[in-house]
Amino acid sequence: MEDENAPAGQDGQDWIPALREALAGAAPGDREAISQLIALHREFPAWAVWPSHRGRPWIATRAASSRAPGPGLPMIWVDAATAAGLAGRMRAVDGQLASP
Repeated sequence: MEDENAPAGQDGQDWIPALREALAGAAPGDREAISQLIALHREFPAWAVWPSHRGRPWIATRAASSRAPGPGLPMIWVDAATAAGLAGRMRAVDGQLASP
C-alpha cells in the first residue's frame, strides 16, 4: 500500500535495491555522478540536469517562469564544475524566482 504522506517516488523506497544492483558494475566515478544526479533531481524536480562528461561542466536548465516549458518561453541555464556548485546556483535561481 502506498503511503499518502510520502513524497512522489518514495513509496517505501523499493527502488533502492534495484538501483544498487544496476550500479554494481559501474566504475566508482560513474556511481558517484549517478548518485549526485539523483540527489539533484530529487531536490530540484523542475530542472533538467546534464552531468559532467569528459571535463565538461554540470549543466541545468528550467523554465524562467512557473509555466510549463515550451517553444518561445525563456529558459534559465546554469553550469558549474561540480554537482555541489550546480546545486548552489540552482538554489539561487529558485530563490530569485520565488521572490515577489
